[in-house]
Amino acid sequence: MWEFGVLLNNLSSESLSGSNGSSLDVDSSTGFGLTLGYNFNNHFAVGGEFTWNAPDYSAVFVPTDPLADPETINYELDVFGVNLKAIWNLIDGPITPYVEAGLGWADIDSNIADQPPITGCWWDPWWGYICDTFYSTYGKTQESYNYAVGLRWDMDNGLTLKGSYGVLEIDTGKTTDDASLDAIRAELTWRF
Repeated sequence: MWEFGVLLNNLSSESLSGSNGSSLDVDSSTGFGLTLGYNFNNHFAVGGEFTWNAPDYSAVFVPTDPLADPETINYELDVFGVNLKAIWNLIDGPITPYVEAGLGWADIDSNIADQPPITGCWWDPWWGYICDTFYSTYGKTQESYNYAVGLRWDMDNGLTLKGSYGVLEIDTGKTTDDASLDAIRAELTWRF
C-alpha cells in the first residue's frame, strides 16, 4: 500500500564552533514537507521525504588579519532536505509504535551574496519586456542521517496520523562537530 502525506517538522537550535573563534548559532524553527512511502506489509515500509525549514542564524567570521575585529552576521538560512528511510512498525494493528532510520542530503543556503548581482532582461509572452536582478549566494549540499521513534495511528477512512521524536545529523564536512538537531514531527498521510 502506498501513502502520501504532509508534515510539520520542528528542528531544535544548534551551536557550532569553528577555527580561530568563528562560530555559528542556528535558532530552532518549524518547517514543512511532503512524504511518499510504500508499505510492504504491516511491519516494514520504505519512504522518502522533502522538507524545508528557514531558521534564523548568527555567524561570527574571523578575518585572517589578526588586527581586524571579528564580524557577526544575523540572517536566515534556507534548509532543504531530501531523505530516504526505512520504517519498522513494532506491532500489527491500527495503533503502533515505530522506529525509522534514513539518510539523505541537506541543501543549506546562507542567503548571503557570494558575488555582485547579475541583471538580465528578456521578452516575456505575457508581460512584455522584463528586467530582473539575480543574486548568487553561499550554499552547500551535505550528507545527512536521521533516526526517530514515533507512534502511528491508521484510521478507518484511509488517513494516518504520525507523531515522532528523532535526531537529524548533518555532516558539516569540516573539522568541527557535525550538526545534531532534535526533530519533532507531526504527519498526516493518505493511504492508497
